[in-house]
Amino acid sequence: MSGSRTSRPMPWIGVAPLLALLPMALAAETEAPSIALEQLWIEAGVLTEDQSQARTSNYLHADLAVDWPLAPRWSVRLGARLDGSLQTGVEDFDRLELDVDESYLRYQDLDRRVTLGPQIVTWGRVDETPPTDRLSVQDLSRMLLDDLEDRRRAVLAARWEEFIGDLKVDLLYVPRLRAAEMPRLDSLWSPIDKTRGRILGMPVNPLMAPLIQAGSVDDNEGGSGGWGVRLSQPGRGLDYALTVQNTRPSVPYYGLDPRVREAVLARPWDLAGALSAAPDTFVARYPRTWVVGGDLGFVTDNATWRLEAAWLSDRPATTADLRVITREAIDWVAGVEFYPGDRELRVNLQLGGSQLLDAPAGVLDRRRTLDLFGDLETHFARDRWRARLRFFKGMEDRDLYLNPQLAFLGFEPHELTLAYHYFDGDEQTLGGFYEDNDLVSLSWRMHF
Repeated sequence: MSGSRTSRPMPWIGVAPLLALLPMALAAETEAPSIALEQLWIEAGVLTEDQSQARTSNYLHADLAVDWPLAPRWSVRLGARLDGSLQTGVEDFDRLELDVDESYLRYQDLDRRVTLGPQIVTWGRVDETPPTDRLSVQDLSRMLLDDLEDRRRAVLAARWEEFIGDLKVDLLYVPRLRAAEMPRLDSLWSPIDKTRGRILGMPVNPLMAPLIQAGSVDDNEGGSGGWGVRLSQPGRGLDYALTVQNTRPSVPYYGLDPRVREAVLARPWDLAGALSAAPDTFVARYPRTWVVGGDLGFVTDNATWRLEAAWLSDRPATTADLRVITREAIDWVAGVEFYPGDRELRVNLQLGGSQLLDAPAGVLDRRRTLDLFGDLETHFARDRWRARLRFFKGMEDRDLYLNPQLAFLGFEPHELTLAYHYFDGDEQTLGGFYEDNDLVSLSWRMHF
C-alpha cells in the first residue's frame, strides 16, 4: 500500500561538515562566493469538478544557492529551497517549509569528480519514470503534476565519478534513508483517500476501508540507505549504461500492523478493537532491494531511441488476507524522440510496463501495468510562445492524464504558463483515483 506522510524537511546535519570548512576557505586565497536566487515559482490553481474535496490548490517554490570556488579543483555549494502550499475547500490547509537543497563539497580534475553532501542524483535515460533511478529521493508532494527534474529532493550522499577514457564509473553511497516527500493526508494529491477509504493502486476493500478512514500511520523513517554503481559509455550514435544497486525505496509502502491485521480478521465487526490493537494502524516499510538494470540510447537519421529496464528483488504487495509480502518485479521503458515536419514540433513517446512476478492469487496491488507516456512541444511567434502537451494513457486499463500547456516566453527570464490537468480512469488507476481533481492553473516562473 503506497501511503502518504506529513512532509518533513531533511535534517540539516548533512550541511554541518561543509560549514566547518568555511573558516579554512576564508584563510585561503579564493574567489568570492556568488549568491543567487536560481528560481522563483508561483502557481494558482482552481479545481473544476464539484465532487473535489478542494476548491483551489496553490503553490510557491524558491531556490537559493551559494557557490564558492575554494581552489582550482575544489568548490563548495550551499543550497536551500522554500516550498509553500495553500489548499482551500472542504479540506483546507496552508504550509510553508524550508528544506536543504544541493549542498556539497566537490573535488574535480580531468579524471574524476568527488562530491560529498546533500545532492540530487538521477540515474537513467528516460524522462518520466526511469526504472534504474532507485537511489534518488522522490518528491511526490504534487504527484505527477511537474516534470521529473522538479520531482526530486537532495539526499546526503558520497559520490565518486571516475572517467577512464570513454568509460565512466559512477559510485554512489547513501548512508541514511531519506523518505520521499509525500502530500499531507488531507491534500487532494494524497495517495490515501481517508474520506472514501481508498488507496491509490488498489480496489476498495471492505476490511481496509474503515481502517484507512479512522486509522493512523507510523512513518518509521530512518535506518540505513543504500549504494549503487553505474558504468556508462557514450559512443558515436550509441551509448549504454549498466547498474547494480542495493537500496531501499524512498516511497513508503504502508501495510497493516500485524496486530491490527490479526484483530480485524478475528473480529471484522469490531473496528474499535482493531484500532486499539497497536499504537498505529499502518506501518511504513522500505524493503531493502537489489536492483540490476541498464539503459541504451542510439540515434538514427530522424530519431533518438531510448531503452531502459531493471529487475527488482523485493517489491512489496498486499495479499487478499492483508499480509504484506515482497516479490520480484520487472520495470521497463522504451521511447523515441523525433522532430517531424519542419522540426518546429518535438515529439517524445515512451511505452513503459511493470510486472510483479509470482504474485499470489487475489493480491490487492496491480500485478501488471502498461502505459504510454507522451510529450509534444512546439514554439511559435519567433519563439515567444510555447505550446506543450504531456500525457499518459493506460494500455490495459482505462487510465488517462492530459496536461495541455500554453506558455509566454517573450519576457526573459520570466515564464507565464496556463495549464490544465485532466484525470480519468478505472478505480485502481491513477487517472481514476484523481478523476475529481481536474485542475486549471496559472503559473509564473523566473529562471536565473
